[in-house]
Amino acid sequence: MGKPVPKVPKDVQEAFYRVVHDRDVADLAAQMGMSPGVLYNKSSRNDNDNNHNKPTLADCIILTNLTGDKRIVQAFAHSVGGVFHELPDLSHLSTDALLMHILKIEQEGGDFYKAIQRSLEKDNLIKKVEFASIEREAHEFVAAILEGLARMKEMSGGDR
Repeated sequence: MGKPVPKVPKDVQEAFYRVVHDRDVADLAAQMGMSPGVLYNKSSRNDNDNNHNKPTLADCIILTNLTGDKRIVQAFAHSVGGVFHELPDLSHLSTDALLMHILKIEQEGGDFYKAIQRSLEKDNLIKKVEFASIEREAHEFVAAILEGLARMKEMSGGDR
């Protein structure tokens, strides 16, 4: 079995703290070009106004890129009412594969609509467990669309 996936904190500062403290802080600080003490202070969850070392947006980006840990961006997306979806590398897809992907989008859309229909056809209500299924299907549908868009953008020569 693989390593358990860490729970994503809902708070960005907590996520920063967790990403930093789940690793060797001194090593991480050296990679970020700062002293371990500064990184400890930046990751502190203490609301002490005397602590002037707060993580910057650049710190968050650097930390995420160094570690590959997406909890900070996931927490940020959650804090503004969104979700984070990482786009896969689709550079290996051919035009035929893109067409197949468009068909996948339609299939995912169908799965989403079927989940809604299954929920409503019994009693015209959406129960909590039914909503979880609808939400999962919605995420798969949106992910398929975003993946297709990323591929088409790449084909057009545009930047991501």
